[in-house]
Amino acid sequence: MLAFEEQVVSDLVEDPNGGLVVLSSGFPLASLAAALLLQLHLHPPPGDATGGGCLLVLSAPDPLKARIRRRLQDRLQVHDVPPDLPAQQRASLYASGAALFLSPRALAADLLTSRLHPSHVRALLLLSAHRSSDTSSDAFIARLLRQRRLLPVYAFSDRPHAMVAGFSKAERAMKSLYIRRLHLWPRFHVLAAADLERAPPDVVDVRVPMTPAMRGIQAAVLAAMDACLKELRRTNKVDVEDLTVDKGLFKSFDEIVRRQLDPIWHTLGKKTKQLVADLRTLRKLLDYLVRYDAVTYLKYLDTLRVSEGVRSVWILADSSHKIFELAKRRVYQVVRADGMRVSTDNKGTPTKKMKVVHNSTENEGSTADKHNTQKVIADVGIVLDEVLEEAPKWKVLRELLQEIAEEQMKGDRENAQDEDESGIVLVTCKDELTCFQLQECISKDPHKDGRCIGPTLANEPDPLLCQNSITRKAGGKKAPEKEMQVIVDMREFMSSLPNVLHQKGRDHGTLLQDPSSSHRVLAR
Repeated sequence: MLAFEEQVVSDLVEDPNGGLVVLSSGFPLASLAAALLLQLHLHPPPGDATGGGCLLVLSAPDPLKARIRRRLQDRLQVHDVPPDLPAQQRASLYASGAALFLSPRALAADLLTSRLHPSHVRALLLLSAHRSSDTSSDAFIARLLRQRRLLPVYAFSDRPHAMVAGFSKAERAMKSLYIRRLHLWPRFHVLAAADLERAPPDVVDVRVPMTPAMRGIQAAVLAAMDACLKELRRTNKVDVEDLTVDKGLFKSFDEIVRRQLDPIWHTLGKKTKQLVADLRTLRKLLDYLVRYDAVTYLKYLDTLRVSEGVRSVWILADSSHKIFELAKRRVYQVVRADGMRVSTDNKGTPTKKMKVVHNSTENEGSTADKHNTQKVIADVGIVLDEVLEEAPKWKVLRELLQEIAEEQMKGDRENAQDEDESGIVLVTCKDELTCFQLQECISKDPHKDGRCIGPTLANEPDPLLCQNSITRKAGGKKAPEKEMQVIVDMREFMSSLPNVLHQKGRDHGTLLQDPSSSHRVLAR
């Protein structure tokens, strides 16, 4: 382990109450979780009376589970407890005192039915503390465990921006998890910076050039943002020094605006709230300009025109007409039969105009070639020519991959024939859609092979559709009860309903039937 990782683990285990660790994005969360599990397994905290109590790890995604297991290797085995595992097998795993990956739904039901007693739990690990709130499942489980005995709760979050969203997000998360200490580990921390500077990466910054149409759209979006900011400054509700067009290019701009307006949001007028929403939309337009292809970007603009055209402020500005016009030019252009270009009206697309012209016929040869499709209106001699401007990032990526391939060919032949993974080129993507587009782009080259790895739909766990097909007995004579009973369906444990009922003072009662078969839990 690195020096700062050892310090994080030592700071956590010295407090019997646990703590909340907020890491900078990109820090080794899996390594820290594995080190903490191994430390708790080999050296229990002082005063721990559980002996062989189990270690519970909640809400860990599958890729994070795999990385934790690789870090632990054979030193500690962590069992995965799926929600559909039979109750008897879950009880045996609890009694074994092992480290377990669990879902909040199954763990909450086992705690309510006393299948797992809090005295048999050594510690609770939460790897997504930024999602914790008063009504979350993690807070519900922490309350069920801490109301019986004092056990440590270790919470981690590698999304510091999510911890500052809203009003006192970190404080409310710590209060809901019964945690008193907060550990902050940014990149500029002395120990973390020293470890990162030992082996600095060789970074080459490659700028993706924009086409003239993309630069025109960018200038028009910035002009619309400037107009919205001028209107927002007139309200005298925000600090004008923080609201600049330069800061509007970054994601932190939304955080700045929300941080200033959240305390007085209920006092703002309708126009001010719409301006804040318009600024968020315009920033997305700048982001999507380099991420989406020309057709998807135009389709997104058409969606905005339909959904926000009535109440939006920016869409009525003069610069918005330029945005739509240039976005159309990236996809198609309207020319006459003699080759002269025809300007289109911003208020409608040429395809809509074609429907108005009577007795218009399409060129029968337009469907012969799918890549060069042309729709001709014989009556007026107008041709709709497809442009389909290519996204510049794919061209730059192909050039980089070609350069890397040439460098590998020039390298030592012995190293190239080695069985290590030095020849693998890893390209990271922001989302799943871009990953699939990248795979399609690479697959077009017969000399290259690539595949998309990550949280795809194929890797996600299948939903428990069988729950919807389970029948439940109803009807019959109801036995008289002196106090009101609440029957909570097992599927409701994915929501905040059991947590709210427990907060209102309705303690858990007896088990109506086996949750694995009836999916019901009784609460009084």
